[in-house]
Amino acid sequence: MSMVAATITIAMLGAPNIDPVQQECMAKNIYFESRGEVIEGQIAVAHVTANRVKHKNWPSTICEVVYQDKQFSWTHQIKDQTPKDKKLWEQALVIARDVMIGNTDDPSEGAVFYHANWVNPNWASEESTKVSKIIGAHIFYTWDGTW
Repeated sequence: MSMVAATITIAMLGAPNIDPVQQECMAKNIYFESRGEVIEGQIAVAHVTANRVKHKNWPSTICEVVYQDKQFSWTHQIKDQTPKDKKLWEQALVIARDVMIGNTDDPSEGAVFYHANWVNPNWASEESTKVSKIIGAHIFYTWDGTW
């Protein structure tokens, strides 16, 4: 089933309406941050975005969270932000929709930060951050809201 047909079918079944612009921002974050990861890892990345939207220390929309200055490396390192792999892009759109409508559990266990296991950001050693889960090549962290 094509993405358009799936969207139409979902809309006809009375699924919650979601903002397609916000869905695209979430899907791009999934795609560029975790498309090579297992599905659980991609869902966890999406939940980090959603968890930040709910958190008082971040902006209140998905797009504002995703494009907040230097929060996600791809937003300032990739000039052409057009997804190239159609299958993985469509998968990211579905994951984004499912997370946005509350159709998934949060495998990150409430994380608001993560990083690839080959980098070591300064914030990861702060007492206020705690590893919540390791999924594939990503380490996820909860944060108590203070530095």
